[in-house]
Amino acid sequence: MKTNPGRFFEDYRLGETIQHAVPRTVSGGERALYHALYPARHALYSSDEFARASGLPASPVDDLVAFHIVFGKTVPDISLNAVANLGYAEGRWLLPVLAATRCAANRR
Repeated sequence: MKTNPGRFFEDYRLGETIQHAVPRTVSGGERALYHALYPARHALYSSDEFARASGLPASPVDDLVAFHIVFGKTVPDISLNAVANLGYAEGRWLLPVLAATRCAANRR
């Protein structure tokens, strides 16, 4: 039995903004594990020195890690009763995700 029954299509309202629960702070551990499983292909994600030369304080987390963390937060509210969560076409990434960044999701 599910602890959260989820929502169905009929439960949503036009213009509704959903604040997804439990923001997540990204750590260097996610970055290290991801790079161990999928070696970085770009210098920006592989080298703090290169990232600093590019104007960032440190190397950011790979974009796909950030994508999976943020959209994973939407599952209980959006797609628990759905075949797929297809609402990411209008997702906006406003800043690079660095270690110690707090990631949160809301949906309208």
